[in-house]
Amino acid sequence: MTMWSHAAGALTVVGLLACAVEKKAPVPETGKAVVEAYIRAWNAHDSAAIDSLLAPDGIHEDIAQNFRGKGAAQVVKFMRQHVASQPDFRWQLTNTIENGRQVAAEWTWTSTYTGPDMTGKQVSNRRLSGRGESFAEVEKGRIKRFTDYFDMASFFR
Repeated sequence: MTMWSHAAGALTVVGLLACAVEKKAPVPETGKAVVEAYIRAWNAHDSAAIDSLLAPDGIHEDIAQNFRGKGAAQVVKFMRQHVASQPDFRWQLTNTIENGRQVAAEWTWTSTYTGPDMTGKQVSNRRLSGRGESFAEVEKGRIKRFTDYFDMASFFR
């Protein structure tokens, strides 16, 4: 009986140690879930989440702002520029369509902006809002390409 008691105790210890191992955040299962997590990471200014959601060679393009970043470091730098000029931005998905590895999303953006407007004139605490679309390609739970399309001038009207 003592041998069985020791075996049961050893199994209990192994089970507890297995539970104590650091667990990584679960990988979203669908492309839509990956895109939703990416938008949440932007809203939370969460650079660590960007690193886990963007493929190592992943690209984020923002056509209106003439930005093309490759890899998490460049995208996080771009995000920090937004945080500096629009600390309260809110990026809200309004509609998504998923087809295999591709996800199309419509969204709204609202913020309080300080910086140059479209004419170069400095503005302070200007409320911005606008709509846009993004197209994402997701592979193995990570974003390979994320491209934003919107009319920047409409945000300043």
